[in-house]
Amino acid sequence: MTDRTQDKGAFPIAFAGEDGNVVVNFGVLTGREATQAELDRLAHSLRRAGAAPEMTVTASRRQDYGREVEAVVHQVHVEAAGLPVTDFENLCAEWAVDCAEDRTVEPLG
Repeated sequence: MTDRTQDKGAFPIAFAGEDGNVVVNFGVLTGREATQAELDRLAHSLRRAGAAPEMTVTASRRQDYGREVEAVVHQVHVEAAGLPVTDFENLCAEWAVDCAEDRTVEPLG
């Protein structure tokens, strides 16, 4: 992983689950949802790196409510074959950092 992705704190930017798919904590970095153009850019990047031609990229928005907390979580889930898991995670993390550097929404308050 590059220095740019390691400097963002202790939380993982992108991590592979047991099924080998990668989850990207997009909203933690950017404070917003991923745009369609950003998702397309991720798919093209993965394909150029050697991912299989067929992949699924899903952007999700989840809202959690508790007694003293309300949270909105923006994640991107990527299913692709053909890349070593470490490369897959690193490419997704690098993409998220690039998106955050392009445009970030600061939290209110």
